[in-house]
Amino acid sequence: MLHTEFSEVSLDIAGRNYKLKTPQHQQQGLQEAAALLNEKIAELKSKSRTLSAEQAAVLAALNLSYELLTERELLAQDRQQIAERLAQLQQQVESSLD
Repeated sequence: MLHTEFSEVSLDIAGRNYKLKTPQHQQQGLQEAAALLNEKIAELKSKSRTLSAEQAAVLAALNLSYELLTERELLAQDRQQIAERLAQLQQQVESSLD
């Protein structure tokens, strides 16, 4: 059984520091995710100066979640199209062998 090494990672999100214990192999990804979230927060705050940091963080998280769901749907559609095309090609190969 593999042993996963955990260590602490410090993430700055919207000016607040969060310390998390996480598997070492996930640290870089979490830091990149925090950087992306901070970019989205800054983008929203530049468009609306009345947003609090918390409101901007929630809206940024909502936007990123929507983007993720959209990409998942597109990926599922692509997989379906690939599976259909593969089935067609398989039928063609089998027909040509008969």
